[in-house]
Amino acid sequence: MILDCPRCGVKHVQTARVVAVQDRDGDPSQSWQVERCQNPACTRLVLVVTASDGSVVRMWPAASYELDAELVVAPELRDDYKEAGLCLDAGCYKASLVMSRRGLQRVLKAQGCTQRNLGGDKGAIASAISKGVLRKPLHTLAEEIKEYGNLGAHPDDDQLENASKESATQVLRFLELIIEEFYVVPMTAEKLQRQRTGGPPTI
Repeated sequence: MILDCPRCGVKHVQTARVVAVQDRDGDPSQSWQVERCQNPACTRLVLVVTASDGSVVRMWPAASYELDAELVVAPELRDDYKEAGLCLDAGCYKASLVMSRRGLQRVLKAQGCTQRNLGGDKGAIASAISKGVLRKPLHTLAEEIKEYGNLGAHPDDDQLENASKESATQVLRFLELIIEEFYVVPMTAEKLQRQRTGGPPTI
């Protein structure tokens, strides 16, 4: 069972199995099943491949990774975020980590931290911290994105086994949180202020 429908985008809508489970190509460790979205406005089918522990391995169509159309972000950031998600769903975890890292660098660049490198004492992350651009709770998230992105980018790294589905999923979520910090929260705050005052925002 999947929680978010890749067709309609509704979160936590859940699905219901509509056909019997069948082993994938004779492999008992994975199985196919078709599930139906329980959103009354959707009710479309999704093909899901699950592992023996019930975790989702693949699904068709793949989940949609689109930032809110109202967000004022660079097209390149939208593309990097979308590609990180599509790579994750395709099982290309190193590629997903690299794209999440690129997304972080684009966010920091938009905040005036234009250093070529993310890490180091003179890197974009250090600059964002010193300028107060990056709040303390986000320091660790930024470092995690950088470190895991480096795993995907450097073929001679001896920690490539850490470029897993779990790490790619977590790093993409870290990127989402940073995007929320710099784009979603300000947009939401502005909307609320408009509703409260009935006029243009003062921030």
